[in-house]
Amino acid sequence: MDCTRCKAKGCRQLAPCSDDSVNYIDNYKKSELAASVKTASKLIDNGRAGKLNRLEEIVEYATLLGYTHLGVAYCYGMEKEAEKLRNYLVSHGFKLTTVSCTVDGLSESQIDMEKNADIVSCNPLGQAHAMNKAKVDFVIIMGLCLGHDVILQKNLQKDFTVFVVKDRVLGNNPVLALNDEVSAGNFLEQLPKDFKIIKIDEFKKKLLDPGYIRSAYLLDLRPLSEFKKNRIDGSQQCLLKNLPGQYKELFPDKSKEVIVYCNGGLQSLYAVMFLTMKGYKEVKSLSGGYSRFSEELVERAY
Repeated sequence: MDCTRCKAKGCRQLAPCSDDSVNYIDNYKKSELAASVKTASKLIDNGRAGKLNRLEEIVEYATLLGYTHLGVAYCYGMEKEAEKLRNYLVSHGFKLTTVSCTVDGLSESQIDMEKNADIVSCNPLGQAHAMNKAKVDFVIIMGLCLGHDVILQKNLQKDFTVFVVKDRVLGNNPVLALNDEVSAGNFLEQLPKDFKIIKIDEFKKKLLDPGYIRSAYLLDLRPLSEFKKNRIDGSQQCLLKNLPGQYKELFPDKSKEVIVYCNGGLQSLYAVMFLTMKGYKEVKSLSGGYSRFSEELVERAY
């Protein structure tokens, strides 16, 4: 079956090309499914579709189902956002259990027998255990890595929904990868040749000059947790969303060159456009971002 290739779309006119519903239709009558169906309908029926954002929907969905104790399973890299989510939900009358992916402080060698590093590992099974032990009514998943989210979902004893999907390249909005079939790589290739992009080789040549760091600004748009682990020497850190309020302090001299990088090379383009509008003449995005910059360092080391 491939519904995306169907031209008739008979199922949308109650004249489907196939009907296998006899094998599952009665399940809709079960109390737990019936309640979810009715609640979902209240969120979208009578012209309500598109009136609530996702967080507002979660609050109303939980309220309509009588949930009082919510769980938030979040990535440690999104702890600030998780704290804001907790405060928001508490303000709406919910009891909260929030569990970081680093719960129980297990090492990678304890999780993956092929590793021997004694560094903290993500622990989705521990998150599921904590949620089940707390007997939460409903779980909200926030930014877990692919694979870890699967483990969590398989082991939760309660229903769940996803609030944030992690996508380091596209600012946690993975649907952007589908826009005109543009990926991070060919998006950059399709930009005008005179667009403000600096290739990695050209940038590395600049770094060979001992005085370059003093004559330019380097901006890292990645989260602070990633910035602290590894970065390009001389860089300053600022999230894209915070740039409008911090750019004057970060770059007081508009005559200096500004090199901006994120993880994959897309968020930095937005920063370049913003800074250009603010009067910075020599501002460029690092092609491929820090991920490509670090990959080339490893490739050349071997």
